[in-house]
Amino acid sequence: MTRTSATTTVLALLSAVVLAGCANIPDQTLPKVVLDAPAEQPRPIRKPTPDLDLYPLVQEFIDRSGRPEAAATYLTEAAKQDWPRDRQLTIVEDGVKTRPLSVQEPSTNGGVNEQAVVLSAKQVGRLATDRSFFPSVQQVDLRINVQRQPDLQWRISAPPDGLLITESVFKASYRRVNLQFFDPEQRVMVSDPRYVEIEPQEGLEGRVVNLLLAGPSDQLKGAVRTQFEGVGLRTNVVQEADGAILINLTQVTKSAEDKQRMVAQIVNSLREVTSSPLRLLTEGRSLIPGQEDWRPSDVGSYDASLKPDLLGLVVVDGKLRSMRDGKPVEGPAGAGAYDIASAAQSLDGGQLAVVERGPAGMRLRVGRTNGELPEVALSPSATLTRPTWLPGDGDENGSNEVWTVQDGTVVVRAVRTADGSWRSFPVDASELTRDGGTITQLRLSRDGVRVAAVVNGEVKVAAVVRTNDAVVIRPPSTLQDGLFKGVIGLDWLDRVTLIVATEQSALPVASVPIDGLTYTPYNSSILTLPVTAITAAPSRSAVVTDGSGMWSTQEAGKVWQVHQHGQGPRSLPFYPG
Repeated sequence: MTRTSATTTVLALLSAVVLAGCANIPDQTLPKVVLDAPAEQPRPIRKPTPDLDLYPLVQEFIDRSGRPEAAATYLTEAAKQDWPRDRQLTIVEDGVKTRPLSVQEPSTNGGVNEQAVVLSAKQVGRLATDRSFFPSVQQVDLRINVQRQPDLQWRISAPPDGLLITESVFKASYRRVNLQFFDPEQRVMVSDPRYVEIEPQEGLEGRVVNLLLAGPSDQLKGAVRTQFEGVGLRTNVVQEADGAILINLTQVTKSAEDKQRMVAQIVNSLREVTSSPLRLLTEGRSLIPGQEDWRPSDVGSYDASLKPDLLGLVVVDGKLRSMRDGKPVEGPAGAGAYDIASAAQSLDGGQLAVVERGPAGMRLRVGRTNGELPEVALSPSATLTRPTWLPGDGDENGSNEVWTVQDGTVVVRAVRTADGSWRSFPVDASELTRDGGTITQLRLSRDGVRVAAVVNGEVKVAAVVRTNDAVVIRPPSTLQDGLFKGVIGLDWLDRVTLIVATEQSALPVASVPIDGLTYTPYNSSILTLPVTAITAAPSRSAVVTDGSGMWSTQEAGKVWQVHQHGQGPRSLPFYPG
């Protein structure tokens, strides 16, 4: 059936609603009709291994929890009725252990009918119902009741409230996709990592689209915008005969510019999922008149301004030099007019913020990179963290906002006023500093929607929410809690990855995704520890300073190379941002 004839058929049947088709559509808003959707073949379910003792049975139950329908076969009929009560997925490290607790009810044949098993594991985090991962490292001990059935097989009568899954099973069953939303001004795209089930493969694109239409994850709500509020799917997401992925939306009444943003969100959310063209329709008609099929190359770039084309700068002995050639930068900052402790350059390269050592403490100066840097009025500060820039509006004025942290607890943002001067405003960072938290590093993401911070030697990531009269840092996630200790620096490797330097000899440098699920250690065989500074940027080498000088590398597994224009062990390199 062609798409045209199928659409005609659908319109003829809408008044009656094809109930069999509706049964195949995920629960959303209104009933929808499946268009040319092949019948999905049920996946075979492996049943429990026969005659397992109760402890191996519980172990196998956890191993197969990647599929709830498979895990349910390990339960008694009564336990299946309302399980799982918690739809979140708890991810634990491999090596789950089980041990007995007590005998609860003797059987008539001298054995036992029911026993309580204690399951011990190290929790890594939880996968929320929106399929976002939230790290939460802790020891868990769960009581599971196991009951012998009339056929003498053990089955679980009191399972955990939710699904438990080991890391290895999770990685084999789920894949990460980066859903795309917009920053509040809709200038740049913001990634929102989620995890979707790999199988069945034929429904993967539909699962991703459904997550996108449902909106941002809880961590990003209020920090990003989407063009899909009030928009749903008119039909299932299916692959048509010519290979295109059909995405037929409900009615869209938006401007041409907003429709282009809708296209960008869909295409960029699916770019790592499928190489097939995406056929984007609304009520059976082209979403963008004149073009139905879309590929990533058809979508304009929303992040070109976030990729610095500069080679970075470095603070050496209170002066500023270029990492391009090692020479002092033009202007007062390179000539030694200020005793610079740290610095940051705006993404476009035109603005410079420096922390200057003064007789009464640290001072913040902001201005043109090659010009005079007026002081920003702040309360006296014993310490100021290295500044960090918000992306600009793309005009000739560049960025209008830069942040720093006073004395480890007070986050301030310096904003350029209409007359060109800079005025400071507070940022509500109480979620970062609660319970005695001290911030020693703070880096805005290059889209401006998140912050990464070093708080009490740990790595924390949080969203930034802006209202008309306030800027608030939301409750953070702690990445690789218990593993990353004594963190001395971090930076944004790309939109969804951080690079981290620690005081640990066993883990001096590592990268970690912003959800903290995994980490990748960098080769450290040639470094003279400890590492004292680190910087990174998209499409740029990571650069560190150690006890002998500056080193760079393109990949985690490669040996660090001496930086061509390295400046010695006390240097502080940085890329724009």
